[in-house]
Amino acid sequence: MSKPLAVRLWAPCALIAFAPALLGQTSEYEGRNIVGIQYSPAPTLAPADLARAQPLHVGEPLQASEVAAAIDSMFATGRFEDIQVQAESSGNGVIVRFVLTPAWFVGGVNVEGKVASPPNRGQVAANAGFTLGTPFHDEDVKQAQESIQKLLVANGLYDGTVRPEVERDNDGQQVFLTFTVHEGKRAKYEMPSISGDTKLSDNTIVRATGWRLRFINWWRQVTDSRTRNGIAGILNTYGKKDYLAAKVELQKLDYDEQHRRVKPVLNIKAGPKIKIRTQGAKVSKRKLKKYVPVYEEEAVDRDLLVEGARNLRDYFQSQGYYDVGVEWRHTPVQNGEMTIDYIIERGSRYKLVKVDIEGNTYFKDEDLRERMFLTPAGFITERHGRYSEAFRKKDEQNITALYQANGFHDCKVTSTVIHDYKGKPGDIAVTMHVAPGPQWVVDNLAINGVRQLPKEQVAAGLSSIVGQPFSDVNMATDRNQILTLYYSSGFPKATFQAAWRPSDAPHHVNIVYNVTEGDRQYVRDVITSGIKTTRQSLIDRQITLNAGDPLSPVKETDIQKAFYDLGIFARVDTAIQNPDGAEDHKYVLYNFEEANRYHLTLGVGAQIGRFGTPSSTSLASAAGSTGFSPEFSLNVSRLNFLGLGHVVTLRGNYSNLQKLASFDYLAPRFRNVDGRNITFTLLYDNELSVQTFASRREQASIQISQNFSKSFHALFRYTYRRDTVQNVIIPVLLVPQFLAPDNVALVETDLIQDRRDNPADPHRGIWNTANIGLAGRFFGSQRNFSKVLLRNATYYNITRNTVFARQTQFGVISPFSVPAGYLPSQYIPLPERFFSGGADSIRAFPFNQAGPRDIGAPLTPGGPASAPTGFPLGGNALFINNLEWRFPFMGPNIQGVLFHDMGNVFTDLSHMTFRFTQRNDQDFNYMVQAAGFGIRYRTPVGPIRVDLAYSINPPSFVGFKGTPFELLQCTPGSTASFCQPVHQSVSHFQFFFSIGQTF
Repeated sequence: MSKPLAVRLWAPCALIAFAPALLGQTSEYEGRNIVGIQYSPAPTLAPADLARAQPLHVGEPLQASEVAAAIDSMFATGRFEDIQVQAESSGNGVIVRFVLTPAWFVGGVNVEGKVASPPNRGQVAANAGFTLGTPFHDEDVKQAQESIQKLLVANGLYDGTVRPEVERDNDGQQVFLTFTVHEGKRAKYEMPSISGDTKLSDNTIVRATGWRLRFINWWRQVTDSRTRNGIAGILNTYGKKDYLAAKVELQKLDYDEQHRRVKPVLNIKAGPKIKIRTQGAKVSKRKLKKYVPVYEEEAVDRDLLVEGARNLRDYFQSQGYYDVGVEWRHTPVQNGEMTIDYIIERGSRYKLVKVDIEGNTYFKDEDLRERMFLTPAGFITERHGRYSEAFRKKDEQNITALYQANGFHDCKVTSTVIHDYKGKPGDIAVTMHVAPGPQWVVDNLAINGVRQLPKEQVAAGLSSIVGQPFSDVNMATDRNQILTLYYSSGFPKATFQAAWRPSDAPHHVNIVYNVTEGDRQYVRDVITSGIKTTRQSLIDRQITLNAGDPLSPVKETDIQKAFYDLGIFARVDTAIQNPDGAEDHKYVLYNFEEANRYHLTLGVGAQIGRFGTPSSTSLASAAGSTGFSPEFSLNVSRLNFLGLGHVVTLRGNYSNLQKLASFDYLAPRFRNVDGRNITFTLLYDNELSVQTFASRREQASIQISQNFSKSFHALFRYTYRRDTVQNVIIPVLLVPQFLAPDNVALVETDLIQDRRDNPADPHRGIWNTANIGLAGRFFGSQRNFSKVLLRNATYYNITRNTVFARQTQFGVISPFSVPAGYLPSQYIPLPERFFSGGADSIRAFPFNQAGPRDIGAPLTPGGPASAPTGFPLGGNALFINNLEWRFPFMGPNIQGVLFHDMGNVFTDLSHMTFRFTQRNDQDFNYMVQAAGFGIRYRTPVGPIRVDLAYSINPPSFVGFKGTPFELLQCTPGSTASFCQPVHQSVSHFQFFFSIGQTF
């Protein structure tokens, strides 16, 4: 009879102790051939990993040591919680059976139920403490439940309950956890219990917490952040009263279940009053609070006082007191008060007037100055320059490091300081002396240990190249590059070592890189979870990792970014399952939390500027008048429409200047091409873009956008719209043909190249745009014209904080196939013409006031002339040039700008000229110029902009001060007083307030 043998191992560490017993029990089977190997249940390892981990084979003799090795290796894979090995006779052989208990891994955490923030669902899920892809143990659920319960209690939800649910999925041995939260009602604070040496009244302390609404004395609801902010508020109040060493301890929160009230129990030790003073130099209280961190940290210790001395020293050095000394001392507490004195010895005041560099033979001086802290005095900023001994030493180190990084290992940099430079007391000059020494060069580079990747791929793009400068920095760069290549190619345990030695030639080296590749890991499969409404086909299109591919963390995170770029997921978690397990084929996990599908945005604002609605009572403000326009906006978006990742948006805007409604349908990744989107738009826009008229536009368009690179993309658009001119201010001029609606069908291309470092506030780079359009009867248009609008802007860092920016715009509209009865210059519909002027174009004009104006010219050849009004009519050509010098003005957040604008809107291309003078009151085809000063205040959304412009040569024109009805009465030769021309002009001064840089 055969005798079954059961061998069970609970942990790999027990293998050594268990091995003798195993050998003794298998003595009966030792050496007998294995006739069968069975698994119960089927192993969850990939076949290749199983073959490597389990050394037993049918037909080979059974060895107890090999059984022990199999158990050890299979446990090391991390995919089993328990392994039992059973052996039984079968004829002359033995059958070995592995009884396996698979391990489970976290596949995702979901939070259900009504969860009113705080805490939000993300906080609840994070408090559960589970990490995607890591091993799961049943006992962790209880701990997670308790942790979430504590989070609810901390936020006043004492009646809240948490019910966990565990769902197991055999696909990838995953466990999905759902925590259903029932929050209950939130408790409120009540009068806290205050003990200790407070020195302040209880009412003052309670007011500082913010736990009770002032005046009405209602207690607020309990939240964790409100509790912490309340403690911080108490400390802040004590700090304002100079109790900088105050201690506030929240001992506990007593909950009254019957009344649902929470009583905070506080113990306060106010400590002594601490006075901080300066001796030897006067420093305002405001600056002391800024530079001495004791105030901000609301604590007093040696480190903070030393930091305060250092900050004060930097401040005085920025004021020109380069030899300033700052020390501090404190007096013992007397009568409940302690004094801290900063002893300041300013010394003489200096001015750094010159910084020279000698011996620099390899770099441009500008390259070195960009890395230097020393800055000569400027006219507006750094009035005394920036200098200190620490800065000088730091500059020596920076220049040395730069030279050494380029092969000059023996480079030495020293500096000298000249006092009373050129005999002027207080002026100093610094000269940096660079002694580069010889440049070391790479003679030979050997890369050893590369076996599984092409050696050419590993060597490509290395910084250490034969014949090029040698440096430790280049070797460190090569190390990062090679390891990144190996990690992204599935070698997580790759290591790198570098060494060098001098070669036969002086100052030449040989470099050796030794690579240890380790085992390569592969993608077993990609598993997604958490999807509810999104179509799986959309998910699959984004995943570029496939089973059998090398396991690349770089690709893994790139896919995660692509999912975020879709804009339909609130959270995308990714992980490698069982990251520490000794298996070469691993699952890649993506767990999704879909974003809210509906978004509603309401906006209220206003515009103030020189504009105004067309008036039925007066035509006197042809150059615009100051007006006020309240504005209301509404946006409703539906994300992930039909589960395809598409977005439907309804948008509305209502103001005195514009009434707009639009419907947009956006389909990203059109035809599954990355960076290609298609948008369908329906638009109704009733807009007062200029004071001359209002336009109503009913439009449908289809647009394809394509990103060709990070800096270059294009838009291709077909638009069909119906333009209607309304509220016409010049009825004689515009009747009849300009009042007739026009259908315009336009095919356009926008090419955009954006290499600015920061589009909201650029300091360097280039920005080019080109809009090219064609409207014609062959597209369904009633008007035939082509349109080109070009823009080129460049930005240059003149110094560290000074930027020179320039922009040039050129545009032309060319009509063709003009029918009889139309003048070519007046054939283009008014809404399609160029209008310019204002804060973002030519600051010599109010909004849209540039270019040709109504001069009462005949509408048709040989027709009667109408009375002039002087209102802007737009034009068919445009040229604008803007120059700006942007520099620090007041502190780090306020920037000054000197600008010059030049340009105009012209009747057509043939009338474009660079002439700077206006010939007469009917000539508007000349270059108008403006110069001015502006201020930019830096904010997180871009700079707030204020500009004051002086127009050097504003246009004059003949206007009309009567009413539109009186204008109709004015015929050629009329002597009525209201028909007499009135000379007007655009104001020399223009003022603008807006957000963002001009360009």
